[in-house]
Amino acid sequence: MTFREGLLKARGQIIFIAALTISTGIIIYLETLDTEERIQGRVATELARQRNAPPSISPAVEAKVKANLQRSEEIYSADPTAAAARAALLSSLASAVQLSILRPEDGLTRAQRILADMERRTGEVSPVLVSALGAAAVAFPTLQDRIAGLALAP
Repeated sequence: MTFREGLLKARGQIIFIAALTISTGIIIYLETLDTEERIQGRVATELARQRNAPPSISPAVEAKVKANLQRSEEIYSADPTAAAARAALLSSLASAVQLSILRPEDGLTRAQRILADMERRTGEVSPVLVSALGAAAVAFPTLQDRIAGLALAP
C-alpha cells in the first residue's frame, strides 16, 4: 500500500481531526470575547439609563398633580398642625418630584420645612400621615432618618 492509498483510506479520520481542531479554535476565540461580561455591562447601562429617564405622564395627570399640590399647600398653610394637611402636602410633594413636575431641590426644601414644623409642633400621627411619610422617604432619601423618627413618634 502506498502513501496515497493510506491517505485515501484514512480520509474520514483526517476530516474528523481537522473539524475537531477548527471547532476547538472557534471555541477558544469565542471564550476570549467575554460576551457574557459585555452583555451584563450593556444591560446594566440600559437599566441605569431607564431609571434616570424622567417618566412620561399625560398632560391631564400633570395638571391634576399641580392642582393637588397647590390645594395641599393652601390647606397646610391654613392649619399646619392637622395630620391630614401634613399628609396631603407630603404626598403631593413626593409625587410631584417623582414625576419631574417639581425640581428635587425645591421639593426637598419644602419637605424639610414640613418635617421641621412636625418636630416643633407634635400632633396626631395617623396611619395616613405615616403613609405620606413613607412616600416622602422614597422621594427624599436624605430625609429618611428624620422621617423614621417622626413616623415612630406617639
